[in-house]
Amino acid sequence: TKPQLVFDKNGICSACINNKFKENVDWESKKKDFLKLLEKYRDLEGKNYDCIIPVSGGRDSTYQAFMMKETFGFNPLVVAFHPLDQTDIGRKNLDNLKKLGVDCIEFSTKPDVYLKLARFGLTELGDFQWPEHIGIATIPAQIAVKYNIPLIIWGENHQLEYGTPTNIDESTLLDKKYLENYGGYFLDKIKPQDMIKYGFEKKDLLPYVYPSDEDIKKIGVTGIFLGTFVKWDIFKQLELVKELGFVENENLDVYFTVFHDYFKFLKYGFGRATDHASIEIRYGRITREQGIELIKNHEGKIPRKFLDKFLEYAGIDEDKFHKICDSYTNKEIFIVNSDGSIKKDQEN
Repeated sequence: TKPQLVFDKNGICSACINNKFKENVDWESKKKDFLKLLEKYRDLEGKNYDCIIPVSGGRDSTYQAFMMKETFGFNPLVVAFHPLDQTDIGRKNLDNLKKLGVDCIEFSTKPDVYLKLARFGLTELGDFQWPEHIGIATIPAQIAVKYNIPLIIWGENHQLEYGTPTNIDESTLLDKKYLENYGGYFLDKIKPQDMIKYGFEKKDLLPYVYPSDEDIKKIGVTGIFLGTFVKWDIFKQLELVKELGFVENENLDVYFTVFHDYFKFLKYGFGRATDHASIEIRYGRITREQGIELIKNHEGKIPRKFLDKFLEYAGIDEDKFHKICDSYTNKEIFIVNSDGSIKKDQEN
């Protein structure tokens, strides 16, 4: 049910194929390719930053900043799009990241507009995190244009790590086209700049609009994945960033990601527990049987720990919440009653 996941003639999915592919990549050669690429962007005179790194309060952000600064000797400008629901842990981890010795721009949008977009995203797209998903892509690109910093270093290559067929020996760039196809940007459905017909003002949507093709070309903005050139191993990276002061905790940088994961479960029949268990299995840390058991115990439950806070932000009551959930539940994969209603247990 995962969008863009494919199976080969032997019934093996592209996520597992990609994982095996990673084991056969000459990562030392990839690192050399990366170093050659970086030299094109390094500001030897120190008049500008060498690159932009989009960050949050998550694990990957600290790893990206550390690698670019310490391993590759770059002077990065880290850029954080500030969501309304940042956790205390997320705040502390972002502050800790800065202690690596990096300059940081934190961008906060108008709270009322953000919340209005989030509520729209919940009812119309089944995604309360919609403005965050847009902003984390648009703001770094906007800063790149405004500061004349052409190189943006993203983290993991999502296509490679989560199962979309890809070839990292070819050009893999995170640009507007990538966001349209893989980034959950919903540009195929609703463009942020078109939200004026839903009661938004154009001036309030400025942070959510990706720079024009003309501006991108003028500066030469290029977004690349660190995970295309460095073998991505979330377990080794976690141990590294913890040594750097990163604090591990559930839900990490934002509160409401758990609801994004829950809606993912309703739409596709799997969520974060399945994603994580699958990664654990591919790395040989657990068996498939153990993974299935973990999924049965943790997947698909309403995140009641944060439900009251979510309902307050969303401006709805629990009954309305369930109705929205039902409207996005995929009846082709979930059991329905004779009257067409969705069969639920006590935790759903």
